Amino acid sequence: MQTGRGMWTITNLLEAVARRADAPALITVDGDDVTPVAASALADRVHRLASGLLSAGVVRGQPIALYAPNGVDWVVARLAIAAAGAVAAAIDDQAEADEAAMVLRDSGSRLVFTAAAHVPALRALPEAAGAQIYVMGADGRADAPAEGWETLFAPQATPLPEIAGADEAMLVYTSGTTGAPKSFALTYDNLGANVSAICGLGAIGRGDRLVLPLPLHHVYPLVVGLLTPLAAGAAVVFPESATGPHVLRAIRAADATVLIGVPRLYEAMLAGLRGRVTARGRLAAMLFRVMLAAAVEFRRRFGVRIGRALFRRVHDQVGPRLRLMVSAGAKLEGNIVWQLEGLGWQVLTGYGLAETASAFTGNPPGRQRIGSEGLALAGGEVRIDAPDPDGRGEIQVRGPSVFAGYRNNPEANRAAFTADGWFRTGDQGSLDDDGYVYVTGRLKELIVLAGGKNVFPEELEAAYGADPAVRELAILERSGSLVALVVPDLDAIRDSGSPRIEDVVRVALTTTAQRLPSHQRLSGFALTRAPLPRTRLGKYRRFELPALYDAAKAGRRPGTAAMPELDRAVIERSPGREVWALLQRRYPGLADDLDANPQLDLGIDSLEWLAVAMELEAVLGIRLSEADVNGVGSIRDLIASAERAGSAASSGGRAGAGLDPADADRRWLEPTPAWLVPFAAAAYGLNRTLMRALFRLRVHGAEHLPERDPYVIVANHVSDLDVLVVAAAVPYRRMRRVHWSGDRARLFGGPIRRRLARMLNIFPVDERAPAASLAMATAVLQQGDSLIWFPESWRSPTGRLQPFLPGIGRVLTAAPVPVVPALIIGTFEAMPRDRRLPKLHRVAIRFAAPMTLEQLEDGAHGATRELRIVACLHRELARLAGDE
Repeated sequence: MQTGRGMWTITNLLEAVARRADAPALITVDGDDVTPVAASALADRVHRLASGLLSAGVVRGQPIALYAPNGVDWVVARLAIAAAGAVAAAIDDQAEADEAAMVLRDSGSRLVFTAAAHVPALRALPEAAGAQIYVMGADGRADAPAEGWETLFAPQATPLPEIAGADEAMLVYTSGTTGAPKSFALTYDNLGANVSAICGLGAIGRGDRLVLPLPLHHVYPLVVGLLTPLAAGAAVVFPESATGPHVLRAIRAADATVLIGVPRLYEAMLAGLRGRVTARGRLAAMLFRVMLAAAVEFRRRFGVRIGRALFRRVHDQVGPRLRLMVSAGAKLEGNIVWQLEGLGWQVLTGYGLAETASAFTGNPPGRQRIGSEGLALAGGEVRIDAPDPDGRGEIQVRGPSVFAGYRNNPEANRAAFTADGWFRTGDQGSLDDDGYVYVTGRLKELIVLAGGKNVFPEELEAAYGADPAVRELAILERSGSLVALVVPDLDAIRDSGSPRIEDVVRVALTTTAQRLPSHQRLSGFALTRAPLPRTRLGKYRRFELPALYDAAKAGRRPGTAAMPELDRAVIERSPGREVWALLQRRYPGLADDLDANPQLDLGIDSLEWLAVAMELEAVLGIRLSEADVNGVGSIRDLIASAERAGSAASSGGRAGAGLDPADADRRWLEPTPAWLVPFAAAAYGLNRTLMRALFRLRVHGAEHLPERDPYVIVANHVSDLDVLVVAAAVPYRRMRRVHWSGDRARLFGGPIRRRLARMLNIFPVDERAPAASLAMATAVLQQGDSLIWFPESWRSPTGRLQPFLPGIGRVLTAAPVPVVPALIIGTFEAMPRDRRLPKLHRVAIRFAAPMTLEQLEDGAHGATRELRIVACLHRELARLAGDE
């Protein structure tokens, strides 16, 4: 963009901003507060801070670190650093101390602009010793932990230095987990080439308001989301946070016209929209699909977006003036673009890397080719190196936006540039005859996520694979997110005392993830028994992993040979014939393999096996014991157990027990002995006092608790404190008739523990014997007492709701009583599963209105009555969590 004095520079950008006078340049949205910052006021603050930096002795090319969250202060500091001729070294606001230390060490920054929250960590870093630390904005008050930045602002602006195009504008650090990522500089020529080219597309201009939820320390948000809008005369809107609700609120509150995002944001928007439509019923969902398909087809054929008229209500909900969505940082799949275009928005995508100052190609308005990443921007060139027969090869680029090379890293530069000066992007793609770029994937093992973050799989494999429950683990990318293919260590899991392999692995992976940055956390995993494919040198054959992962998620065992004749004979006679037919009917993807593991290959947990056992009872007239069910490691084992049970039944023996209250150990359900009642009352009073005094317990919705027994309280489970919170929230006269389940190994290991459990109405459960546990719960309700139940069983490793086990559905089917959903809040922060002692933190519990069995059955979808019940309960708890 040509401005005042020739090519784009930071100086003429500030001059252009100042000329906009009272027009807003920045807008912040915080709750219901919308705060504009006039363009002239922004330019004045930037100019005065830059003048103050010069007066403080800052010299041309001096590195200055910026370690703070998005917002007006960040923008003022960043532009002032540039206007003073210094070089910005921006640090991710969510970076840990070691990453901040690396940037300070590598850049040599001795002056840091930061937020008050980061000062203690910075003070502890040897790299920050002697550095000048300035606390920005409202944090820079008198009692701040460092000097407030207001002391740097000059009373009035002074002349600024001329900035040459070849001058370094910023230092950039590639993402990684080694602590030593590559760094490089971008010049003003690099930045200006892209700002000018994007402005030249004419997609945005004066009067536009762009919502920017992305962190500004990244090159893409900085160049495309901040510098370009300011140069084009638009205003930049900062939402309260990058979460979906806050982004949508900012769009509506600021009357935004443009959204700058990454693929995951748009995928989440579509998913949320589809979810709301589905909640309105099948007819509404079908009508939506038909209308969207018609709008997409109309857009394809005639280039016209009729979605704004067809889906006016959607636009009113998202943002009436929102017209344009911009996506970069990773590939936005063509089908997502078509759906958004069908809904009536214009979607522009592009391609680039930090090394190319973000954008290098873009889809020009009016000349989009959906599925491509557009044409090279002004001055840029793209070629495909060594294309295969389909025209795909490494994408190589050159042009004014391409960086000069990595700092102090000749080896990396030799690998990054060809002999004739083209930059190797490491991406695979192709060009069509008109020069549109199509990106098909990565050539390197480096994984680029949908949010633009890079991860190195080998390092994450070491972190996640350290848990004893994991024998082997490979990281890969599916649909823009990190996933893992896991071979569990069955011996270690068996020793853990839990029969649920998937749950043990899930908790292990999630616990590890809590110690990692958010972009290194898994979005899913699949279990497999087969050793993962490796080369002779022990490295994973990564090109085989996606197919193995998809097969494992679908419950298939790829490569299974035809069933041997001896095994075929087993399933041609009873009871193998009936067992095999039942499994094929329930699990259509079943392979011809009697050695298939029920949990690893079919995804069947212990309670699902209980349902299988009960169906076998109906078909064959035999009852499998829980020992038989727990010992099943393959379909072959199940058939053998059925044969033994049949033999026992024919000889008059009883093979086992299903969900029968008569099987309950009723000594644990008897009323508390009179001599223990005073101790129980004292324990209740002490717990109630401690919960309210130390943890400031708040109880909401206590009026929803039924006046008469029996009923069930169903609550989320995140901490060992959960039981104490519920106990303190329920009045004592009711608690005397309330029973709990407790892990046999943890709570019943000794006479004192057993006596305490007896006093507190706790009955023992064993995850390896679910039928007996459910029988005990059913017996509680049938004798007229109430029950507290945690259907997740495991304490959540993240604080979020986990899947519910179907056991409570079976209990309620056998004993239909009212159910009170309850959400426990704050106990995860006070005492997560990996913490031995609690810390003081406010806790609360919210009770919802009781629900009948009929309401639970009708409130959700599910293949069986029990699954519908638990699905409805899970939805109610999720609703309470969403309200919170």
